[in-house]
Amino acid sequence: MLASSKSFFLFTILSFVFIQTAFASIYSQLQFIKIVSPKNGDDVEAGKPLVVKYTMQPLISESVSAGKALKLNINFHKRTGNSKQQKVAIIHKSCPVTAKDDKYVTYTKQWTVPKGTAPGSYAVDFVELVQLRRTQITATETVKILNYGSVNIDEFFFVPHICQSGETLSSTEYGVRAGGKGANQSIAFAKAGSRVYHAGNFGHDAVWIKDYMQENGVDMTYANIKKDERNGRAFIQVSTDTGDNCIVLYPGTNNTFTAQEAERVLEHFGPNDWIVQQNEISQGGEIMNLAAKKGLSVLFNPAPLTKGILDVFPFDKVTILVVNEHEARSLYEELGGKEQIAGLDLAESLLAKFDAMQGVIITLGGEGVVARFRKEKETKDFKIQGRKVQVKDTTAAGDTFVGFFLAAFVRFENKDYFERVKMALEEANYASSLAVQKEGSMDSVPTLEEVNDVHK
Repeated sequence: MLASSKSFFLFTILSFVFIQTAFASIYSQLQFIKIVSPKNGDDVEAGKPLVVKYTMQPLISESVSAGKALKLNINFHKRTGNSKQQKVAIIHKSCPVTAKDDKYVTYTKQWTVPKGTAPGSYAVDFVELVQLRRTQITATETVKILNYGSVNIDEFFFVPHICQSGETLSSTEYGVRAGGKGANQSIAFAKAGSRVYHAGNFGHDAVWIKDYMQENGVDMTYANIKKDERNGRAFIQVSTDTGDNCIVLYPGTNNTFTAQEAERVLEHFGPNDWIVQQNEISQGGEIMNLAAKKGLSVLFNPAPLTKGILDVFPFDKVTILVVNEHEARSLYEELGGKEQIAGLDLAESLLAKFDAMQGVIITLGGEGVVARFRKEKETKDFKIQGRKVQVKDTTAAGDTFVGFFLAAFVRFENKDYFERVKMALEEANYASSLAVQKEGSMDSVPTLEEVNDVHK
């Protein structure tokens, strides 16, 4: 029994020495990966190309010979300390890497860091057969979108037709949902893949909306709960015949915005960023002035378009104006326009009034969208045809358009300027055509994947 134990012990020792020797031999053949671009520790910007380049000698020397392919997986991870890495995306799956000589494999891959990648520490993993090789990088945002907007509790009344003056109608259905032009647009930005920050005031009765928005990808860092205030509300009639709607607003917490609060929020944004505004909150004009002073680009959707709006908002600070045809005509008339013009003529007239404005977009409902943009000395008109779909509810169509347009406009920033505008208009047009096929506000906003499925 003793002899048997000694033999087993000796066998174990010899096996351990053999394994150590074998692994030492393998280890001596290794040259771990080198990230040439970016270098270890360099910033990688969300939405920008990441060029991964490395040279390696595989773990198993027999795996490499000139002209032979080696399977490789490359993953993009969120670093979480010593705990398990959280995979963000796959850069390449089952990639055949071909050796150029009998010793080393060199590989270069250009890949785009996912839009919406939050600042933080990340890792790129290279899985080559059984060997995992990792280098650390960091990710930073390039463009942030700040939506300074309204939040409403939407109460829906489904009726045969929009109620006329003096008429009493029975509603065939009633519903309560989260809404508000600002909140709807923030949801649209998030579903379109943008990193969007919503700055808004919520009543004590609307905490559930704040939670819902956060769950759907909206950054709520700058959202406030007003414990002593009731939230804004919208009373919405929806025609079961045509899908058209009519809305009555109660401002609530949407009327509690201040310039002082805005100054504190805007400290976190700068010249590379965008601010998006509507006309449903207090101090909107002053907030726009403060944002423009900090160098933010301004997308303005002046809805509802109230009389005297030109005296409230600094339209000369607006970068892109998005209006429907009714709003465009009202604005044209406030500016002194007398002629009966429509479509592109309206866009041309409005753009001519404001030297700093880059573009005017006029949505035409089911007919599509027209726009006029200028870049330096060149000007271009756009006309995108509407899609013929079964309309159920138009409530969030315009908000969906705004969110998807700017999200795409930012995403395509490396394209030719006018091609970028065209691509963004087309994507937004498809997105809004999907939104009208569903009932509700936020729930009707499609995802980018759903838009891409129909926009091929």
